[in-house]
Parts: sequence; structure tokens; C-alpha cells
Amino acid sequence: MTIVAGGTADTLALDGGAPARDKPWPDWPGNTEVEWRERVEPALREVYLSDVEGLPCPRALEFGEAFAQACGARYGALLPHGTDALAAALIAALDLDGFTDGGEILLPNYTFVATASAALDAGYRVVYADIDPATYTLCPRAAEAALRPGETTALLPVHLAGHPADMEALNALARRHGLKVIEDAAQAHGATTTAGPVGSLADAGAFSFQSTKNLTSGEGGAVTTNDQDLLHRVMAFSNVGRVPGGARWEYPRLGWNYRPSEYIAALLLTRLPKLEEQATRRAKNAATLSRLLEQVGGLTPPALAPWVTRHGYHLYICRYHAEAFGGRSRGDFLRALSAEGVPCSPGYGQPLSEEEGMRRLRERHPHLVRVEPCPNVEAACQETVWLYQYELLGDASDMADIAEAVAKIRKAFSR
Repeated sequence: MTIVAGGTADTLALDGGAPARDKPWPDWPGNTEVEWRERVEPALREVYLSDVEGLPCPRALEFGEAFAQACGARYGALLPHGTDALAAALIAALDLDGFTDGGEILLPNYTFVATASAALDAGYRVVYADIDPATYTLCPRAAEAALRPGETTALLPVHLAGHPADMEALNALARRHGLKVIEDAAQAHGATTTAGPVGSLADAGAFSFQSTKNLTSGEGGAVTTNDQDLLHRVMAFSNVGRVPGGARWEYPRLGWNYRPSEYIAALLLTRLPKLEEQATRRAKNAATLSRLLEQVGGLTPPALAPWVTRHGYHLYICRYHAEAFGGRSRGDFLRALSAEGVPCSPGYGQPLSEEEGMRRLRERHPHLVRVEPCPNVEAACQETVWLYQYELLGDASDMADIAEAVAKIRKAFSR
């Protein structure tokens, strides 16, 4: 397929021309009346009529097991939110009680705020480190340079946008220094590597089922692990200190109430079977889009590192090269692309450490935060263009529409 913008269609939509695309994108999460009648309504009705809407949480346990299996892990636990899952995994990894100093945890400075806030809530001090410029994930070399023996206790790599971090290098670093490793897989449902699926590659993995995620229940989260003791600590954390199989009025550990609703579990159980097909479709369409964008030029498509066997594509992140668009700014490009009918975003506007809330934290509690040089993060914040996962759920013609819009903008900007 060759992409060429030409003829009367050259006039940008911003300038009064017809947009390159004028049809809707696939709905997300793609709810239908048929699916409601045949799968979702019966599942929710079963919960409603069972009189078991919470404890002992049989459907939550069922989903935890099913999701762990999908992630190539032995154990899984459902929680109400992705942030809860991350906090539970972090506390369980070092067997913290939430009140003691967990030491320093290294995390990338290009991530959603929950990566840092969950770590702080769990009792860790946070260290912001740089990312790899191609994958946007925690750079192992930067992590090693930031590490402080005796203070650093864990690594928190983020599989950003669905691209798995370099877990082989990060796990090797952790082994050399006796560190725990927790995967922030909130954006990486269905991503796989040569070593296995994300969520099975470290001490624990944490996922989110928030409404935009590739598997969603509106809100929700899960922890996956191959360590049964760690799983029990996660479940005690979420169930007021009770351990699996323990008596209701006995609390051998300190815990809180982060128990999930059985309705959320039932909904997720109806959607989990679709994850594999959707992940495969996103990856196929992303490969098509990358080939088309390489023909057009001006945008660098997402990288696929050698260890990646399937990118999760919660986001399709490419890099904008202003010189290929007549020197026009990324903001100009994003406005033009949106007007052409292609939803898009600049993504994170600045390193997480520089967000106002994080700066205030550093001012008030400087011992809790350390920021390493992050030139690759700063470049990403200025140059990336994000497309959304639901745009990759169409077909090859939808990918051609995106590439046509980019070609049209490049031609107009280069005049």
C-alpha cells in the first residue's frame, strides 16, 4: 500500500478542507446489546441472585487465577484499582507494613503519577531515572548509575504504552545488588517477551483495568506473581490482614480493606477471553501503520526491542521530527492531525518529577525524592505523538487513513 496525498484533498481540515477521515473509530470497550444479553447480563444476574456480592469473593478469586494464567504467572489477585494493585505488590515484595521506610525504589521519570504515588504510599522513597530513548522504558544503565547500595531496595520498571521493559537486564541488575523488582504493567495487557508474558517476569506485576485500558472494568487492578508467600501478603493487605484460608476474626498481619466487588470480577471474566484476539489485532494493525508511516516519513514509529515478541499497544507512540514538516511545531501537527479525524495527544508534558505536586513534595520532604539527570525523558516530553489503543482495533483501511492524514499534513506544512 502506497500513501500519496494529492489533488483537492490537499487542503487541511484546519483551513476548511475535508478531513482525511470522517467516520468513527471503533468503540471502546465495544459494548453491544448482543454481548449484554448473552454474556454480561447473565453474569451480573448470577452475582445479584447469589447473595454473594463480596466475601468470600469466589469470582474475584476465579478471575485472579484466570488472569494469572493469561499472564504466564502462577498466582493472581484482583483489587479495586490499579494504584491499589501497585501499592499491594510493592508492600508485599519487601514485606512492609506501610509505616517503615522501605528504602529507595528506582522508577522511570516518564510515567503516570500512580507509579510514584503508589511507591510513596507503600513507604518507599522514590528515585526518578532516565528512559531508553527508543522504548521509553527504564534504562538499565541509568538505573545502575542511580543505584545506591544499602539504600536502594527495589526497581519499578514501567512497560510504558505496552512495550516491555528490558527485564533481562533489570533482573540481572537486581540480582547483583539484592533488589526486588516489581513490574508496572498497567498499560501492557497482552504484551509478551522472549522470556514470557509481562506480569510473570519479576517478583510481582501490577495491572490496571481503568476505563481506557486494554482490559477494562471501568476501574480495577490485579497483582500477578510466581511467589505464593507474596500472593498471601497481597491478599492480607487487601483483606484487613487475613490470610487465605484463615479465620474471619483473626488478623495475623496488618492490612486494609481493598476487597473488589464481585460485579467487577464477573464483568472482567466476560471480557478476559477477548484479550488475546484484541492484542493480536492491535499488534497487526500497528505493524501495518508503522510500514505506512515509514513511507510517509517525518514520524518515527514505535520501536520493537529484540526481546519483544508482542507489544501491548495501549498507546502507539511515535516521535515527531519538525524539520520534516517545514519546521512547524508538534502542537501545530497535533491540532492538524486531530482536525483530520485522527485522535491524538502529546502525552506527558514534562517529567513526572517536575509536576507541581511532585515539586511540592520535594520542597516539603526532600528526603523522599531524588531526581537523576533525565535527558531522554525531556526529549520525549517535547517530541512524542500518542495515538490510542482503540484506533488499532479497526483494519488496514483505518491505518491507511492515519497515514493519509499524516502525508496530507506533511505536504501542506512543507510548502
